[in-house]
Amino acid sequence: MIRRVLVANRGEIARRVIRACDALGIETVAVFSHADAGSRHVAEAGSAVGLGDVKAYTDAGKLVAAARAAGADAVHPGYGFLSEDAGFARAVVEAGLTWIGPSPEAIAAMGDKIEAKALMAAAGVPLLPTIAFEEPPADLAYPLLLKASAGGGGRGMRVVRSADELPEALESAGREAAAAFGDGTVFAEPLLEQARHVEVQILADTHGTVWALGERECSIQRRHQKVLEEAPSPGVTPDLRRALAEAAVNAARAIGYTGAGTVEFLLAGDRFHFLEMNTRLQVEHPVTEAVYGVDLVRLQIEIAEGAALPGLPPSPVGHAIEVRLYAEDPADDWKPQSGRMHRFEVPGVEAEFGQGGLRLDSGVVSGDEIGTFYDPMLAKVIAYAPTRDAAARRLATALAGARLHGPATNRDLLVGVLRHPEFLRGQTDTGFLTRHEPGPLTGPESVRFSALAAALAQAARPRTTLGDLPAGWRNVVSQPHRVAFAEAGEVTFLHTRDGLRSSPEATLVSAAPDEVVLEIAGVRRVFSVASYDDAVHVDSSLGSVRLTPLPRLPEPVVQTPPGSLPAPMPGTVLRVEVAVGDAVKPGQTVVVLEAMKMEHRITAPAEGVVAELTAVAGRQVDAGTPLAVIKEVEQ
Repeated sequence: MIRRVLVANRGEIARRVIRACDALGIETVAVFSHADAGSRHVAEAGSAVGLGDVKAYTDAGKLVAAARAAGADAVHPGYGFLSEDAGFARAVVEAGLTWIGPSPEAIAAMGDKIEAKALMAAAGVPLLPTIAFEEPPADLAYPLLLKASAGGGGRGMRVVRSADELPEALESAGREAAAAFGDGTVFAEPLLEQARHVEVQILADTHGTVWALGERECSIQRRHQKVLEEAPSPGVTPDLRRALAEAAVNAARAIGYTGAGTVEFLLAGDRFHFLEMNTRLQVEHPVTEAVYGVDLVRLQIEIAEGAALPGLPPSPVGHAIEVRLYAEDPADDWKPQSGRMHRFEVPGVEAEFGQGGLRLDSGVVSGDEIGTFYDPMLAKVIAYAPTRDAAARRLATALAGARLHGPATNRDLLVGVLRHPEFLRGQTDTGFLTRHEPGPLTGPESVRFSALAAALAQAARPRTTLGDLPAGWRNVVSQPHRVAFAEAGEVTFLHTRDGLRSSPEATLVSAAPDEVVLEIAGVRRVFSVASYDDAVHVDSSLGSVRLTPLPRLPEPVVQTPPGSLPAPMPGTVLRVEVAVGDAVKPGQTVVVLEAMKMEHRITAPAEGVVAELTAVAGRQVDAGTPLAVIKEVEQ
């Protein structure tokens, strides 16, 4: 019996494993880097061991030493980091600890995706052809998808549509793969556009029983990384479901698999092709848990203890949808965001799924600082309901009503997808977000009235007596009050004997520092207002709006030279691809930043010459730091 588990991970998945261990009466040990010392997973574990450097989650030696120091007798790797590292699994086993996952041999068999495809071909699993680049074939057909052989999650993936794009794509994909997985090997497959990405959850014990717990659809993706997952897939028929399950079970049996894992496929019409096998728990495992009524983390632990699964898996009931809430700005090329998450609340979250249930698996809580060292996922929000439509509506409503006060997130995009007619008809594929770019939930009207509410809330602070002003507007001469916001411009209102005068479309019902009630076109609306040092967040039935107050007497602005290229986010300069005096073309890469485990290319905005270059490879920079100056060529 396992007594104490070291959770070799961080954030949301570490909290998830700790929760399962608590339910089983198993003690837990957290690990943390210096950037995570105050994180929630550290506080929730029974004990914790500091690892030091931000990259220490990938140091197998430090993790095994931490387990020994804390008296742990088992290790759960979560997902990401070393969860699919056969060397780490082997080191855990050799240290006399229980590894909660598949055997090192099974991980190794699937760890090299090129070799894994050969194994799957021998097991009769349908495949797409593999293109290796040790000796590049002369007759390549495009488009292609480059993939990292040693890992997934979108790292090292590149779409190549012509021979001209191939050399740079190979170099870039190899670098990113090496940084993420320690192995820069890449290969290619034919790119099947407008195909569905589906995967089968498998669970296998050490007694020969293998379960296939249905399929999940993961087609809504950005940059080849999943954004929304659901179970079951709206595009899978009963016959196709049986065929997918059979292929997944064959794949598991071919490598003697034990524990939880996922077999991923690309589905085009009624034909499917093996993509890869993830020898770990998946980020999207909650949708399977909801539909099948199981706790996959608990089952992982029990299998590691030697328990046998029943002969047949449970039957599925209902529908579940999960979205990944990221600290990123879809409107700004999906750039990761950082800063203080002042408030993080999702309404209606339940501890357990019930009829119409809503679940939150989060790595952050209100007050946490969102850094730049790790993946920008803040949380997963999952809805379960008897039908797909009901689950989508429940999830969209909860997200739209969430209080997310801090860095920009992809919340509006997620709600837009969940309410999109094509999504609701089940017409999803991997190109969905290329064809459809859901806009913000808030339009100019929402911003305007939210700014008015923010101004009135400011006026209603204790230094004034506006808190109980009655409604009603009169043209009484008064000095106007002006408050300006970057997003809405100047808001003007007047004090009068009978109340407050501002927009003729709005009547003030009441004003307090944290809540303003306005009647707009005959409809009474409540605006919740929260002011912070850097922003004002206003939440209402019109949507959530983030406003940046502008000072009445702005500080002098430091002038930057025309053509300056500032860092769009905090990060580390990975590469500088030009020198002072070089001629550059529009879109040419000048500097490459690494932030939140991804490469971000800073490109020339126009044709010109590199006049200044301050970026230095290996140096960390803050958002806004000048990296280079491009002097445009006069046309």
